[in-house]
Amino acid sequence: METKQDLFKQLENIEKLFADGSIKKAQKSLRDTLSIVKKEKGVPNKLRHKINFVVAQSRYFDDMSSFATNPKREELIKEIGDLVKSSLDNPKSQANAIHDIQKKWQQLDTSGRPSSKDQWLKFNELTNKAWEPCKEFFEELNKVKENNAANRRKIINEINSYAIDKSSNWPDAKTLIFYLRDKFNEWQEHAPVLDKDHKKLRNEFFNAKKPINDQIKKQEKAVIKTKEDLIAKVDLINDEDNDICIKKFNDLKNDWKKAGSAGRKVDNKLWDKFNKSADRFYSAKKEVLEAEIELASSLLKDLKAKAISITEVEGKFVELNNISKSKEVASLRNEIQAQKVSFKAEQKLVKIESYKKLFNAYINKDYEDKQLPNQVVSKIKDLDVKKSNLENLTYSCIKLEIKAGIDSLKKDLATRNKIQLEMLTEKFNKSKNGLASLDDLLIHFFSNLTTKPSAAEKTLWKRVSSSVEAIL
Repeated sequence: METKQDLFKQLENIEKLFADGSIKKAQKSLRDTLSIVKKEKGVPNKLRHKINFVVAQSRYFDDMSSFATNPKREELIKEIGDLVKSSLDNPKSQANAIHDIQKKWQQLDTSGRPSSKDQWLKFNELTNKAWEPCKEFFEELNKVKENNAANRRKIINEINSYAIDKSSNWPDAKTLIFYLRDKFNEWQEHAPVLDKDHKKLRNEFFNAKKPINDQIKKQEKAVIKTKEDLIAKVDLINDEDNDICIKKFNDLKNDWKKAGSAGRKVDNKLWDKFNKSADRFYSAKKEVLEAEIELASSLLKDLKAKAISITEVEGKFVELNNISKSKEVASLRNEIQAQKVSFKAEQKLVKIESYKKLFNAYINKDYEDKQLPNQVVSKIKDLDVKKSNLENLTYSCIKLEIKAGIDSLKKDLATRNKIQLEMLTEKFNKSKNGLASLDDLLIHFFSNLTTKPSAAEKTLWKRVSSSVEAIL
């Protein structure tokens, strides 16, 4: 304190701190001031009264603090005493309860005047007694921690040996990463350890892994260089044929997969850059695909509207090579198939109808209809049968029914069996009587039919007509 005036101001400031309620701060400032005054050998008489007043204030607040905290300390002494009388079932719970009480005691010492010696001795004695049931548990726990530490040292030794053994021919980074991951998982299984061992073991574990991590980083650095070179190669692709560009890119993509890992974060960034380098190819490809899809949709629309033939559409498939497996092309193929089936069915109906017209054409000698089966017409148009042969007509009719899989009349069963036997014999002997095909049988039928058929002949024609429809 340089002057009396300085001491006065300091004392005034301490009084103000007390008045403001900053008790701890005021008491600390008072202790510092008294220490300085002591070194300067005495207090000026004019300030002695003021110092005594400030000291009295400090003692007052100490007394007040003791008055407020002492009952609380007695409560804590009772709590720890209750634990001594009735310990908790779980040693860990017991230890936690003791720690909580100790923490509350320390807070009282911090916030106010320290406890009396008698209070502290009593509290400390009870705390030691309350701790007795926990000793065995924590001794066992310490043994577990020591065993964990031993296992961790074993892991460290294994990593050190692995690094030395592989140093002449390191595996790939992926293998090393998985090895360290497995060792870390094993390390985690052996926890906790004693506080005194924790930091040392952690540092040794880190140091053991370092050569392996360094090798991983070295390999990843080489992979980064390789992948950056591949990105540069993609940038150089500039063929006129976009499909060739994409093929070259896919070849480089295979090289990329073989390059290995550059570390997850870096790998992801490089992969994004690699793919973006090829965006121009796929953008062009997308335009081609969209154009072909539009063409396929347009062809489908025109085909449904009969505005284009199936043959024309099929000729356009060469322009749809890039979307040959798309749903649009599938829909187009389905429509073509459906129309072909429909056309075939229509043609079948037309053909059946053309054969059914033969009867009237024969009777009327009118063969102008172009749909009539020419191969039959050419054989029957000049016929002039004066008298019908019902036996031959029936023969042709029944044989057609056999070929069509239609049952014959009961009265014709004997004839049918005879014809079937005949057909089997011909098949076995690989011979034919010239009446095997539909047209041959129809020509045979009309060759035995007059132009003015009887009711029986008309009935036979109805049966023949049904067989023709079934056969066709």
